[in-house]
Order: sequence, then structure tokens, then C-alpha cells
Amino acid sequence: MTANSELVVRFFDHWHAARIDDMVAMFAPDGRFHFSATTKPPAVGHDEIRKFLTDYSDLTVTKRLRINAIAEAGPDVFYEAVEDFDLANGRRVITPYAGVVRVENGRFTDWRDYFDRTTIDGQAAGEHGLPPYAHELLERPGDRSA
Repeated sequence: MTANSELVVRFFDHWHAARIDDMVAMFAPDGRFHFSATTKPPAVGHDEIRKFLTDYSDLTVTKRLRINAIAEAGPDVFYEAVEDFDLANGRRVITPYAGVVRVENGRFTDWRDYFDRTTIDGQAAGEHGLPPYAHELLERPGDRSA
């Protein structure tokens, strides 16, 4: 695994340990975190990224994440993962998702996550789980748990 891929894995290690400041420090000062890239505007800069990560972290009790695949093309790290977490209300949310992270000079300059927002929101609200055909995406072995 290259240094850029290792940075992405380390970011998720920090996530599980709730080390928000360590996560923020991995971004360039003007870095962009585009969580749910097609449904929300990005958090830009350390202050906005810290606020987003803190708010998101506060919603969860237990965080689990499994990286299924990770690859690089130039400065971009691509990953496929299974996001899996428990909310404070006891509901479990689990979904496949993918992301692309641009790494320049050892810092994240642009992080983009892609997933089905409706699936996560529906599970969080207790309305529905994943459709049966999506379960095979959750059950495939991962390269590494992060």
C-alpha cells in the first residue's frame, strides 16, 4: 500500500477512535470534505470540516468501517467500503459506499464520498433496511477493517 492509501486508512482509524483533531489535521488548510457529494455542499477549510466531523461523530455510538478495495490513480485514492454504525437511539445503519480522495503534499485537498443517501436516512429513521440484492455488497470480504 502506498503512502497516500495509508493516509486514507489512517483517517478511518482516527474516525473509530474519535480523534477529530487528527482527522482535520490531515486536510490542507483550504481542503474540501464533500460528504454525500451529490446531496450536500462541501465543508471547506479546517473549521467547517471540524464542525461537520464533530456533528456527524456525535450522532453515532459505535463506528465500524470495512474497506473492500483501495486503489490509486495519480494523486487520487479510490476506495470502496461498507459504512456501519450504531446511532444513539439504538438503530444500526449499514451501507456500501465509495469515495475519492485527492492527496497533495501529504494532505487531503478534496475528499468526495458517494453513497445512497436515502438508504442511510431510511435506516436512521427506522423505516427500511437495505434491499436484499445489496446484501452481497456488505458480505464480500474486505481488504482491511479500518
